Amino acid sequence: MINLRKMNKDDYYKIYKWCLNKEVYEWFEQRKLSYKEIEEKYNRKIKEQDIYIINYDNTDIGLVQIYKYKDNLDILKKYNNIYEFDIFIGENNYLNKGIGKYIVEYIKNLIYSKYNANYIILRPFKRNIRAIKCYKKCNFIEIYNYIDKNTIGNIEEIIVLINKKRG
Repeated sequence: MINLRKMNKDDYYKIYKWCLNKEVYEWFEQRKLSYKEIEEKYNRKIKEQDIYIINYDNTDIGLVQIYKYKDNLDILKKYNNIYEFDIFIGENNYLNKGIGKYIVEYIKNLIYSKYNANYIILRPFKRNIRAIKCYKKCNFIEIYNYIDKNTIGNIEEIIVLINKKRG
């Protein structure tokens, strides 16, 4: 069973521990963050975004950040009321088990119902094949790609995937 709960300051150590894991930081920050960096980053972010801890079968396994899309990619100007989310599973025992698909579907439903979004976009690195496969299984469609810098300044190809609210 999947549940989300609002992240709080008591979760910082857990997030720090997850971000030491190469399976997380390779896609999420591209480097290990110190506890102080986690604290500074999330002290600011919890005021600006909805950030949740993902709980699966009574175990905290990851994090999701939900926010209104703010960039100005030309390809997305024809869409309105777009939301976006960033997600990772931080517990290795829950990777490669097919759980991600259920979590993404849960988050999609939450965004469409709670935030009344018309569209959801995701922007993973093109080389994050596992995530892209998961998103496509959840009916996200690839519409665009572009080149940008990751959080440490390296050039990355980004894939833009979109999902439209049904009904």
